[in-house]
Amino acid sequence: MDSIHLVSDFDGVWTEPAREYIAIQAKVVHELSVALGESQEKALARYEDFSAAVMESPEQYGWQAQSGDIRLSSFVDEDFFCMPSAIGQFIDHGDRLEAEIVKEAILARHETITALMDHCFHSTCEEFRGEVDHDLTHGAERVLQWLLDNGVRVTWVTNAPTSKIIDWFGHHGFQVADARKKTQDEAHLRVYGRAGKQWIGESNQMMNFCGRKVLVDRPQYREILERERADLVVGDVLSLDLALPVYLKSRGESFAPRETALVWRRETPKWVMDSVGPGAGQITHLIGHLTSLPRIVLGLAILSR
Repeated sequence: MDSIHLVSDFDGVWTEPAREYIAIQAKVVHELSVALGESQEKALARYEDFSAAVMESPEQYGWQAQSGDIRLSSFVDEDFFCMPSAIGQFIDHGDRLEAEIVKEAILARHETITALMDHCFHSTCEEFRGEVDHDLTHGAERVLQWLLDNGVRVTWVTNAPTSKIIDWFGHHGFQVADARKKTQDEAHLRVYGRAGKQWIGESNQMMNFCGRKVLVDRPQYREILERERADLVVGDVLSLDLALPVYLKSRGESFAPRETALVWRRETPKWVMDSVGPGAGQITHLIGHLTSLPRIVLGLAILSR
């Protein structure tokens, strides 16, 4: 097989993230319980009520890349890890009496709502990494071995810390190098941790995906894509992982990937699914699970001949 370079997201593509998300949710519910002086059950009911309210207008909630910046890096309906942050935004707006009550209780104990939600997210993720050897999806190690056996170079570009990827694959005997320290020629498996795919530039350059306008000026991610010149980019969150590669391809940039692939998850919304198609401004492939990745790679190899 001709040499193929794959750039991939990590969480949600190579992992089963539900367990980690449940831990984050539990931390938020606990903090709400403490702030309001009520039972865990009542705090959970509030969390679920606010979640339902957020999902009524998902285009208004998600990751805010910069503090105080109302522009969203990704939306809550495409990335369930956004939910605590989205609920924080809902509480902060205080448009409902219940949200206003919670807001007052939280601000009596914390500087801002955002600070509390960020603490819940980051502290839980750190605790989770300390408690598990790995949370790779079923068959991940077999797929990675197949890629290596067929000469495919893999570079993970992820907002997770570099050590997470190195340690979790190391559990299965794979050696993953820090991509900021080793080149493609020096290691076939590399990772850019804390890659900054969420950071938005000064412009409001957008691309329309089935009615959802996604910001594509992401200088840190663009710099990595230009350096790596991948044949295929894989991700599960359109806004963070795939919008910029698709945009670059539609513009005819020399370093744009030839193809892109979306890994479907149960929560993947319709507007994302409908963004897969044959057009230059669409995602090339939809795969139901990581174990379908070799099929996409084989197709690329055949086209390269």
